[in-house]
Amino acid sequence: MAAIIFDFDGTIADSFDYIAGFLAEAAGRPPLSVEQKQQLRGQSMAAIGRQFGLSWWHLLRLFFKGRQQMRGAIEQIEPFDDMPDVIKKLHAEGHELFILSHNTVVNVHAFLHHYKLHTYFLEIYGGVGLFGKAPALRKLLKDQKIEKGNALYIGDELRDVQAAQSIGLRVIAVNWGFARSADLEALKPTALASQPEDLIKILEEL
Repeated sequence: MAAIIFDFDGTIADSFDYIAGFLAEAAGRPPLSVEQKQQLRGQSMAAIGRQFGLSWWHLLRLFFKGRQQMRGAIEQIEPFDDMPDVIKKLHAEGHELFILSHNTVVNVHAFLHHYKLHTYFLEIYGGVGLFGKAPALRKLLKDQKIEKGNALYIGDELRDVQAAQSIGLRVIAVNWGFARSADLEALKPTALASQPEDLIKILEEL
C-alpha cells in the first residue's frame, strides 16, 4: 500500500482544450481550431501563453482568473480515458489517494463529484501557488504523517517532476498532459506512463 498523490489538470482531467482556449481568448485571438489545439498539445501553459504573446506578468494574473472562470465550465471537462477505472482500482487495492493541484479545491471537488470519484480521495490540496508545489508536497506528507519512501507523485508537467525530485519524492510522469514525452523523460522521473492503465503496472513494479 502506498500514498499516491495525483496532479489534477493534465493528469486526471483533460483540461487542455479549455485552458488553451482561455489563453487564446485572453490574448485577443479567435477561437482555436482543432488543428491549432493539436499543434499546441504537449506544451506547458506558460509556453502556450508565450506563443500567444502574453507576458509573464499577464500569465500570472490569468493564472488566478482562469481558475475562477473554470468553475462554470468544470462539468464540461472530462477525465482522461480509463482514468476513473484506474483510480477505482488503486483505491480497491488499498492505496491512499490524494490530489495536489494548482487548481482550486472548489473546482477539483466539483469535477470529482460530477464523475462520482470524490469518495476515492482522502484529501484535496488545491490552490497551490504557481511556484509552490515542492513546499505543498512537503506539507501534505507532514499533515498526513506519510514517509516519503511510502509515497509518490503523479504529474504531467516538468515542474511536477522537478518539485517531487527536489524533496526526494518518487514521481511518475505521464505524457498525455501538458508536457512532451521527450522533455519529461529527459528529467529522469522514477517512471514514465503513456496511458492511465500503465500506472497500475508501474506501481506493481515499484
